[in-house]
Amino acid sequence: MKNILKHLEQPNTSVYVRLPDAASAKQFLQEAETAGFLFEDGAKPTARPCGSIMVLKPGRIICYPGVCGHIAFGCPGATGPDRRIIRLLFQNGASAPMPDSKHTRKDSHI
Repeated sequence: MKNILKHLEQPNTSVYVRLPDAASAKQFLQEAETAGFLFEDGAKPTARPCGSIMVLKPGRIICYPGVCGHIAFGCPGATGPDRRIIRLLFQNGASAPMPDSKHTRKDSHI
């Protein structure tokens, strides 16, 4: 979580976190809650179900991505001059940068 918090210190940055399995999702929500993250309505992270992608914003806000958020997550470098998205994979209690999807899918025609 320290790695994620460092990213959020940068201006206009959101961190999109991919959670590949239920165990990683549960651990991520627990760590987010311990770090002081809350949903915008004040609910604690562990009080809500976890999606396969979660978004962390400055001010220790956690949220679900919408349609545009899912598209942005799938398109590395699809950020504007006033917004930065960090894409991370959270698994086994550790976060790492997401690999570029066009290089990881064997069936990709891009």
